[in-house]
Amino acid sequence: MNKNFFMLPNEIFELKLKPRDFTVLACLMKHSNSDYTCFPSYRTIAKECSISQKTVGHALKVLSNKRLIEILNRKREDGSKSSNLYHITLLNVKK
Repeated sequence: MNKNFFMLPNEIFELKLKPRDFTVLACLMKHSNSDYTCFPSYRTIAKECSISQKTVGHALKVLSNKRLIEILNRKREDGSKSSNLYHITLLNVKK
């Protein structure tokens, strides 16, 4: 799989996302595997999107509420928090 680029479906423009939400979704797509799952940290997303970690949190909440992504909170064996697992469901969204 060539990770020098990724594709977004044309329908994404019909969703009328705010720029921050669009950018975070694109970042998740960039990191996703063939199953459309990924697990970048808030810090990584914020850095790559040039936004704050707080703004990342807001964007992820919007994307989740619109059912464009599913968020799975993960924990390590010792019980400490790990990065979330994101599953991009954008392709399943109907108008």
